[in-house]
Amino acid sequence: MVSSIAVFTLLLSGSVSAFSGYIASRISQRQQQRQTEDIYRLAIATEIRTLNGRLARYDGLLRSELLAGKVSNAQLFDVLIPKDATAVFAANAASVGVFDTCTALRILRFYADVRTLQGHAHVISTMGAAEGDTDFMRHRRMLRHVRRQGQGLIRRLRLRRASTDFAPLLRPFKGAARSHRTMPINESTAPSTVGEI
Repeated sequence: MVSSIAVFTLLLSGSVSAFSGYIASRISQRQQQRQTEDIYRLAIATEIRTLNGRLARYDGLLRSELLAGKVSNAQLFDVLIPKDATAVFAANAASVGVFDTCTALRILRFYADVRTLQGHAHVISTMGAAEGDTDFMRHRRMLRHVRRQGQGLIRRLRLRRASTDFAPLLRPFKGAARSHRTMPINESTAPSTVGEI
């Protein structure tokens, strides 16, 4: 009898130990995953902010008469926005899934439009388009569109980070509000007829 109890106790303690180890491993894995996601969010947000600043400088230099006829659009774009300017996205494109669907699609569209803008700069440089031409004006419209996308993404990522940081603090209030909405009405205090209302 005593040996049976000892064996049961041993098995129980082993099961509890294994379960505790599994839970601790899952918590550690989740914390590490959250840290990786936060680092990627910060890195991609910083890169988009830097790219948007480079695009603003590119837009300003396009309007400058000082560079008119001296530097082509393609050369100017390659200098201000080199290939390594999108290194974070290029090296971690598969990690875009850490964002919600809408934000992920906007990020993909932004980087695709940056590359499209670069290709269009090469095209109009080859064609010799100058300020006032239809192709040049279209290039400027594309540039303004990409800049608006970048500004919207920066605001969205900033708000997303803030909501993630404050989510644990707001959770108790959400639970209280939910319980308040589902609270049953006391029949003794509730009005029985329309006249009593």
